[in-house]
Amino acid sequence: MLHIFQSHRELGLLGVAGCKTLPPNGIWRESGQRIGKVIEYRGNAYHPLEFENGDEDGLFMPADAIDGLLMASQYDVEWREDLFQGFHFYDTSQSLEFQKHGYQVGVACQKDPWCLHFCGDSFDAAAYEADRQIFVQHYIGKPSC
Repeated sequence: MLHIFQSHRELGLLGVAGCKTLPPNGIWRESGQRIGKVIEYRGNAYHPLEFENGDEDGLFMPADAIDGLLMASQYDVEWREDLFQGFHFYDTSQSLEFQKHGYQVGVACQKDPWCLHFCGDSFDAAAYEADRQIFVQHYIGKPSC
């Protein structure tokens, strides 16, 4: 990561999974242009997730948003704690905040996945949807279904 950041001063935020284009509903995982690699551990099983990963000689791919399982930055940008205090949409909002400050966001090109992500088995759908609506209203401009 240090090599990637030192080689690209314009890169402000780096992750291992995300999307090239964020869909209007704000859910990066529903993008048709997901990028990166990670091994998920969910339901007592390992699941390799391999999306587009760039070319072998590349260091990173530009992204609209990255997943919060790993977020590394080389610059300080304030978190939007006025909008999000919980577990959902902190990563996507921070990706857009970095871009608003003039920095690029990217997903590292990985020959092999760098991370194992323990996803857990519980999901609070109501909290997720409430934060998604806040995200869409603030960053996309109108509530979405």
